[in-house]
Amino acid sequence: MKRGGGTDGTADPLGTAGRSGRSGTVGKDADGPESFRIVGRVLVDPPLRAEEFEYLAAFTESRRWCRFDGPYAVPGNPLAECLDPGLDLARYVEPAPGQPGLWCPWRLSDGGHALVPVFEPALGEGSPPEEAASWLTYLCDHFLRTGAMAGRHSGDRARWFGGFGFDHVLDGAAVVCSELSGRLTLIEMSANSVSVQPLAS
Repeated sequence: MKRGGGTDGTADPLGTAGRSGRSGTVGKDADGPESFRIVGRVLVDPPLRAEEFEYLAAFTESRRWCRFDGPYAVPGNPLAECLDPGLDLARYVEPAPGQPGLWCPWRLSDGGHALVPVFEPALGEGSPPEEAASWLTYLCDHFLRTGAMAGRHSGDRARWFGGFGFDHVLDGAAVVCSELSGRLTLIEMSANSVSVQPLAS
């Protein structure tokens, strides 16, 4: 089992030295990482099927680390995964290839009719706007839209995505606020296209 090291030479079991919160994103505050709050809603049309809801709930609620089974793998019990004595801690602190960070800041809502952003202070400082937008794009491009990447490989499709329709359109918006500077940023999703723009604060 591999382990990281702390900046002072002491053991750092999760290899988190030099990282901050959920994503490892460091803000401009000299006293610590910049923190963000996010509110909004993105509608999913048509609503998610049962198979899509089950998989995406597990995906968005689990730590998105570099698993040996690939970036689409989801654990049976996300809360117990870190207790596995065989866990490779060096890989546990690295995001899965192509994914924006270790935690997805979006959750399913309204029985699969929407995606909503989450802010969980106990788990870190929240996602900066660029990362939140990147995750929204990832969910859409890999799992939801017509021609989504997860449906292009027969092996992955048979294992994880047999009940997926890859036929959804996403529309909505969210606003991210920096608690350090008060800076507001709008994330807008229109017909599966994401844009990010600053707002006057």
